Amino acid sequence: MEPISPAACGASACGIVVLGFVTGLHPVLLLAGAWGGWWAMTYQPPLGTLDRLSRVAISALAAAWCAPLAAAWVASREWMPGTLPIELLQYPTALGIGLLAVDVIGRGVLRIGARRAKELSE
Repeated sequence: MEPISPAACGASACGIVVLGFVTGLHPVLLLAGAWGGWWAMTYQPPLGTLDRLSRVAISALAAAWCAPLAAAWVASREWMPGTLPIELLQYPTALGIGLLAVDVIGRGVLRIGARRAKELSE
């Protein structure tokens, strides 16, 4: 089965929803994060099947874990209208986290960790 075929995408989406039910994470936030991960792959050179699957899984998990906290933080800012429900804000936040999870957030955390390790070793 081709990794980008409709059947493969459908199977991946079903697997993500099942993962959400098993782990207690919100399935829709997992899907939004996965869509962000798929979107991020359009900016990358072609990847192998295992790289695609791991990238989508990391994006989905990072988004489902971080989107509620990030949405609550954004909703608490003064410039945000108070009438916008946090539940509604979580979905685009999860999409954005999924989009940035591997290439921006992940690499940034690794860069900070390497810098701290270098500072501590000196």
